[in-house]
Amino acid sequence: RFSDDTLSMKRLAARDFEDILQVCAMPVFEGLLPPPHNTIVQTLLFRFAEWHAYAKLQLHTELTLDSMS
Repeated sequence: RFSDDTLSMKRLAARDFEDILQVCAMPVFEGLLPPPHNTIVQTLLFRFAEWHAYAKLQLHTELTLDSMS
């Protein structure tokens, strides 16, 4: 279960930091920069999350391999 208050979370494991980054990173950075740069940062954060999800897969299909190229 993901906590609503990340500041009060204690004894975090690596998976908890992973959840925090995946759930919180995009909304935190949204609108922080002017429009052309904001779009680039949002796309980059999405791509990082996408690649991270692919990296966690144990077995890739043709669809996942095609989407990486």
